Amino acid sequence: MTTWTVRQTRRPIWLLWGYLLLITIAELCTSLVNPQLGLLLHALLLVGLTFYGATGQLDENRKLALALTLAPLIRLLSLSLPLTRFPQIAWYPIVALPLFLAAWIVIRLLGISRQTLGLRAGNLPLQLMIIGGGLGLGAIEFAILRPAPLVASLAPGALWLPALSLIVCTGFSEELIFRGLLQPVATPALGRWALMYVALLFAVLHIGYLSLSDVLFVFVVGLLFGYIVRWGGSILGVSLAHGLTNITLFLILPYLSRNPGLLSSAMPWAIAAGSAMAILAISLLMWRGAALRMPLPRTLPAFAPRPAAPAAPKPKPAANQPLVANLRLRRQVAGITYVDLAQRTGLPARLLAEIEHGLRLPQPEQIQLIVSALGAA
Repeated sequence: MTTWTVRQTRRPIWLLWGYLLLITIAELCTSLVNPQLGLLLHALLLVGLTFYGATGQLDENRKLALALTLAPLIRLLSLSLPLTRFPQIAWYPIVALPLFLAAWIVIRLLGISRQTLGLRAGNLPLQLMIIGGGLGLGAIEFAILRPAPLVASLAPGALWLPALSLIVCTGFSEELIFRGLLQPVATPALGRWALMYVALLFAVLHIGYLSLSDVLFVFVVGLLFGYIVRWGGSILGVSLAHGLTNITLFLILPYLSRNPGLLSSAMPWAIAAGSAMAILAISLLMWRGAALRMPLPRTLPAFAPRPAAPAAPKPKPAANQPLVANLRLRRQVAGITYVDLAQRTGLPARLLAEIEHGLRLPQPEQIQLIVSALGAA
């Protein structure tokens, strides 16, 4: 590979990191200098990302650039919409509706499947157990930010609509964008740095709370959620946990801090129980993800009976068979795991591992799925 080719390969990656730096600067300007200046910088970033993503061949870097347009769009919507005319709890759906539309357009444009977005149940019991972690995360962030209560009562009639708004318009919308859309799109472009990149972007967009502790906390949570989605292949658990985090942060604990009562004494037990269930579920998902990534033996054990040779002649190798023979190298270069490749192809991770290690002869349609997922022509 020539020096010119290496520079051409590295330049888009540094350009993407440069966009992250510029988004950070725009957020700092918005929060600390002048909102109008921040609005202008975010608008320029939106135009620049759109121009870069829409010009030239739609490769991994340009796909990520188009997905990144949602980051400045989030801030533009929150700054430009006339939100002061509405109660604060109504701000979330007002911002989320056009954001959902923009995300849907990007998803359709990039051709991202429902499975890649994590819009599936996955391991449903473990996904449901993860939700309880939102209580603990909300309690930690409440200790950092101490926001004012958004509701005057915790009665079901007064709580259900704000709670639903936070679950759908913050929990689901943000996880769909960051862990569902940005994370898989960033993986081919940035490899092992993809989760770090998305978590940093997620944290940067919380600079507006003017708390360094909260930015660091959100970065750690974003990184944790990224791994949970990678291990579990679903955004269900993190979306609901994210929603419960905001319910605890903005609705439950602010109210209880000003109106202590019986529920206040029970809240620590609920937080402990929910956090314990979430930790157990995350541990199981992590163990499952590690087991799927373990290399399989290239030969069968000596004591295992070998299957009888088939009577029918061996099928003719497909034209793309050499690509599958180098599956391990191509997968590592792309920076994706068996779980990621399984999400992209719809094939079981175990089957992909057997194909990679030569324990199973792939079918032509499986070869095409693998080749397409790895970005080969």
